[in-house]
Amino acid sequence: MSTSNKIEPIPPVPKDVLRRILPCGNPFVTDANDIIGHLNKLSQILPFRYGWRFRTDESLKAEMEEITATATDALPANELYWQDQLGNWEAYSLMNVWRVVDLARSCVWALARQEVLCASLLARSALETAAAFVDAARTVCATVSGPNREGKPGIIHDRANDLRTSFVVSEELELYSLKVIFASKLPEAETIYNPTNIVTVITRISKIQSQEFILPTYGVLCETAHPNLLGRTLYLHRAEPGPWSGNELRTLGPGNGPTWHFLAEPIVAALSWACGTQTSAFKLMAETIGSAKGWLTTAATKALE
Repeated sequence: MSTSNKIEPIPPVPKDVLRRILPCGNPFVTDANDIIGHLNKLSQILPFRYGWRFRTDESLKAEMEEITATATDALPANELYWQDQLGNWEAYSLMNVWRVVDLARSCVWALARQEVLCASLLARSALETAAAFVDAARTVCATVSGPNREGKPGIIHDRANDLRTSFVVSEELELYSLKVIFASKLPEAETIYNPTNIVTVITRISKIQSQEFILPTYGVLCETAHPNLLGRTLYLHRAEPGPWSGNELRTLGPGNGPTWHFLAEPIVAALSWACGTQTSAFKLMAETIGSAKGWLTTAATKALE
C-alpha cells in the first residue's frame, strides 16, 4: 500500500488478458480500462482521512435532549438528526469506494499473474459490493430527494416538512441504514441488521435495460467460487477421446487449463461493471447528501433573517 496521502490506483487490465476476450459486444469489457480510470480519478480526489462522527442511539438521544432543552424551535434538533443521518451515509460511501478500489486492484494483479481463482473471487466480491451500493444510493435518493415509491416528493421537497416548526424524521431511512451501513449476519447480530440477500439485489439490477448480463456473469463467478466442477476444471489441461462415445482420457495438473479462456470475460466484465457502477452511484449519493445539506443550510439562513 502506498505511504503517500493518495490511494494506490487500480492498474489497467493486462493486454494479454484483453486479447483473449476481444472483440466483445459488452461495452463494460471493451471499455474496461477507461471505466477503471474513472474510478481511479474519483478515488484520488476523496479525502485520505475522514472524520466520521459516530453516535449510538443512546448518545444521539442524550445529545438531542441537551439541545432541545434550550432550543426555541425545532431547527437545532433537525440539524443534529440529519447531520447524524447524512454523516453515516457519507462515511458508508467513502468506505465503499475504498473497498471496491482494493478489490479491483487485487483482481487486476491476480489477472496479471494468471491466478484465475483469485481473480474470480475478487471480481465476484467487487460486483456484490458495487451492486449493494447502487441499490442503496437509489433508495436514499428516492427517500430524500424523491420521487419515492408512491410517486410523492422526497423528504426535502415535501412542503409539509418545515424544519423550524416540526421534527422531521425518516424511520424508513433509519431502519434501512441499519441493514446497509451497519449490516451484519453474524450469529449474535439482531435481525434488524440483516442485509437484503445480495442475489435479490443483483436480480433486480439485471432487469434494467443493458444490465441483463450482470446476473449470468455473477452466476459464473459464483459457480467458480463454490466447490463445484467449473472451478475445478481449471486443472483440466487436455481431453483425448476414448474408444467409446462419452469416454475420454482427461489430463489433469496444476496451472490453468483451457477453462481460463472461458472465465476471463466474466471476470473482466464484473470488475469493470463494479468500477463503473461504484463511480456513478457515488456521485448520485453525493448529490443526494449535498441536496439535504443545502436544505438544512437554507433553513438555518432563514432563521437568521
